[in-house]
Amino acid sequence: MKRFFWRTAGWILLAVMCACDGLKIVPGPDGQLIVNVVVETPFGVRTKNTGVDSYVFLLINQTGDTLYRDTVGAIKGSALSLEPGTYSVVVYNEPFTVPAFDKPHFYGSETAHVIAGESCEVVLVCKQENTGVRVVFSEEFRQIQQNYYMNVAGTGGSLNYDGDTENDWGFFFPGQITLSLFTDGQEVGSVDRQVLAKHMYSFFVERTGTSQENVVPVFTLSVDSTRTWVSSIWNDMNTAGKGLTKETAYSVTEARELEAGIPDIWICGYIIGYYKSSTTLMAGGTDNETNLALADGKNETDINKTLAVNLTAGAIRDGLNLLNHPENLYRKVWLKGKTRDKYFGQPGLENLKEFVLE
Repeated sequence: MKRFFWRTAGWILLAVMCACDGLKIVPGPDGQLIVNVVVETPFGVRTKNTGVDSYVFLLINQTGDTLYRDTVGAIKGSALSLEPGTYSVVVYNEPFTVPAFDKPHFYGSETAHVIAGESCEVVLVCKQENTGVRVVFSEEFRQIQQNYYMNVAGTGGSLNYDGDTENDWGFFFPGQITLSLFTDGQEVGSVDRQVLAKHMYSFFVERTGTSQENVVPVFTLSVDSTRTWVSSIWNDMNTAGKGLTKETAYSVTEARELEAGIPDIWICGYIIGYYKSSTTLMAGGTDNETNLALADGKNETDINKTLAVNLTAGAIRDGLNLLNHPENLYRKVWLKGKTRDKYFGQPGLENLKEFVLE
């Protein structure tokens, strides 16, 4: 799903005259070119809230000569004259030469064929041409590591991510990037990934093993943040991404589409029963303490529209399970845990850390 931010700049490139019945185009040896600029950004992605007035506008002829260079805002309403011919219209927000935080590169170009005495309208869509990368460290990892950072290296340079950059997107050229994890000044592991233009990648770092000496970085990759992050304004450090807080929790329908292995994700739904097997949903049942079935509606009975929640022994099971708390049936609940591929045949949630009942 895409969300479009529309900013329009029109240029009438022909002599005009005003008459009592309005604006008239005066036929002549030159042609008319009207350009509309559109900025397209993925829905659900943190996007820099900027209009197109500051974007660079270039008009280039067939021989490659730049006939006009200015900002979109500066040429709004300008009356310019073009000889018949073929031209390239280019618009971009700012140059991108090295990896950097908060530097999405939006670019668009179209070919315009100008005919004498006629109008040529061009709709120019500026899309993100570089790649967004974000690194999130799980709470477990933070608890056992005091000094850590992730170095992400790509064409032209590298960026360091740590616990203070979780709300920051770094931008890279498409191609191969290398993620290297450092703790206490020493590299403990690295992985290579291929990243694509117009994509936003989120890397989650969690630990495995039972001791600090046995820490191994595990990278869980979510491709295309249209499913991973909520839309918000850049540099707003108080607005967390989708699923990172109770207030931005995923619905059951959304959670069913997430990658497996994403830690510390909030999901919200109604407790509608439990699972007896991978094919049997006990909707309305309360005689089980090891799992829960979540749905977006209280009256859901379709097993394929539910999320299976694993309740391991401990305080969360003690407070949520239906066997000891039948009053929790049909209550709305927010859960924080780790996504799981299949549990009782359905997408699931495990390793619960927190819960809130409405």
